[in-house]
Amino acid sequence: MLTYILLALGAISLTFFLLFRTKEGGIIPAALKTLTSLLFVATAVSGLIYNHIITCTSTSKLLFGGLVILGLVCGLIGDLTLDLKVTYQTLNIRHSDLYTFFGMIAFAIGHIFFITAVALFFDFSAWTILIAAGVTAAIFAISIFLLKMKFGKFLIPAVAYTFLLTLFFAGTIAAGIITGFSVALILLAIGSALFLLSDMVLSMTYFNANESRILIVINHVLYYAAQFLIALSIYYIGMTL
Repeated sequence: MLTYILLALGAISLTFFLLFRTKEGGIIPAALKTLTSLLFVATAVSGLIYNHIITCTSTSKLLFGGLVILGLVCGLIGDLTLDLKVTYQTLNIRHSDLYTFFGMIAFAIGHIFFITAVALFFDFSAWTILIAAGVTAAIFAISIFLLKMKFGKFLIPAVAYTFLLTLFFAGTIAAGIITGFSVALILLAIGSALFLLSDMVLSMTYFNANESRILIVINHVLYYAAQFLIALSIYYIGMTL
């Protein structure tokens, strides 16, 4: 019950954040964004507590939950870092770039935790690496040659990060095919897909100079839906359809 209460609070917090959010940023939207991010971490922790106390979870479930929570905490750190870029965008471009780099690093580390959790608890196919590499190449071919995005100094970090995003998604799909799609895996698969879509939208605002209100809203809705679904997977770990 607590897990779903936190999930509902997260939806409410996100709604207020989007109402106050503008591309200029500000203290109120920054605080609301931080609260929303804290709530997806809290959702994950409550799910782990439920599994440990109510269902007497196994060590492997605790390991899975711990890794996912670490990934979500990295997401929280990434949110705080990238929001500094918005809140203090009057700073010079050198500082702005640092916020972007550190944000990408935080999210990349978070995805390494997610991928490790899936690989250890479910299963992992080496083919997913090749699939992720192919999808990443296709994404950047479309972004650079069709959408005319200019990545500049962020090209290599963006490619590496996108590879981790696609590897997480491909890994959940492969694990489902190999072991069967449990509730947790479905949540992870949908969450990883939404995460990828969110960052594709974010790339349009960062590297295509398109900071429309609509894209900002779409990006945040996709992103927080992804993080809350990933957090909710801990609650359902081990359950079957």
